Amino acid sequence: MTPEPPTSAIPDTVEPASAPGRRSRGTGTWLVLGLALFLLVSGAVLAVHAIANLRFDAAIAAHRAAVAEATAVEESTAAIEADAAATAGIAASMLAAPDAFVDPAAKATLSTAAGELGAEVAAAPEFEIESADAPGPIRRPVWFVSLDRASSVLTAETERLHGGIAESEAHATALVDLDQSTAGAGLAYLAGIAPVAASIEAAHGSARNVERIEYRLAMEQLAGATWGSDASARVEQYVAAATALQSTHAAEEAEKAGPLYERRVAVEAFARSIAGGVLLEFDWAPMVIGYGDNGSAGGTATWDTWEGGLSTITLSNSIAELWDDPRMPALVVHEVGHAITSKCYDLVAEYADDNEPWATAWAIGMGYTNGDGNGEWLYGRPSDELIQRSMSCR
Repeated sequence: MTPEPPTSAIPDTVEPASAPGRRSRGTGTWLVLGLALFLLVSGAVLAVHAIANLRFDAAIAAHRAAVAEATAVEESTAAIEADAAATAGIAASMLAAPDAFVDPAAKATLSTAAGELGAEVAAAPEFEIESADAPGPIRRPVWFVSLDRASSVLTAETERLHGGIAESEAHATALVDLDQSTAGAGLAYLAGIAPVAASIEAAHGSARNVERIEYRLAMEQLAGATWGSDASARVEQYVAAATALQSTHAAEEAEKAGPLYERRVAVEAFARSIAGGVLLEFDWAPMVIGYGDNGSAGGTATWDTWEGGLSTITLSNSIAELWDDPRMPALVVHEVGHAITSKCYDLVAEYADDNEPWATAWAIGMGYTNGDGNGEWLYGRPSDELIQRSMSCR
């Protein structure tokens, strides 16, 4: 018996074994593509983030540099402003001097220069290194969008700082120029006082000796002045001395006033003309050492070696009344002989304490031989040697 072939369990139609395999390759492709896309996007994000960080780093560096520069400019400008303010103050103090005591043209020039300087000082630009919009403590943001935003804020602040730096530097440069021009005008103002001061002294011949000496000392101080606070102090000292000079001159002029004024002025001018530069001041009185009435005349004189010599001469009114009498000029010359002792102390020598022989000899040596006026009738004839010696004192 022929065996029947075994019944096969395999179906007649079989799905190809490769079908599941094709589905697996398709899925992998998508996975690869997705991964590649992910990597590409991640790379792009990382690149953008890296660029944002670089921009942020550059913005931080630029801002820090601008802050450092602005700080340095602020400090240097503050020093320049302080110098300019000091110069403006010095000029203001000098300009307070009355017009009559200074050169008007020099004062006008200084006033203009000081006004321009003061205007520039007042026009200082308002510049704050830390503004209301300035970032606080800078922390690095995480997200690139935040990085870019922070970089923009920093860049704007840096630009603001650079603008402020430029304005401050321009202001400082202008201040330096105006400071120098004001100082130059101030020195010219100081130099211009000397001729004015000389004319003031010449116009106030009746001023008292002490005030005249102080005035001259003030003028000497001005002559050596350089620009600075000391110069303004010297101008103030000069103004005070000039005011005192004028005041004592006015007082002395008031004392001389009256019917004898012109004769008194003539007597004083004569005495000063022969005094060899010794400073003389005069007092007038009805009676001096018991003389002054009934055609008599009296006089006294002091002498002092301070500041080249000074003297106070007191004369009776009768000297002015009888000025045409030869006795009166001789008497005045005798008193000037006392006064000039301060200039010729070494020549006076042993007669410094007993000064009448010297004063008499000096009057005779000057050519005034009237014994009733030159002192000879009162004090005796001095020796020829003393007369000759006195002639070396002029």
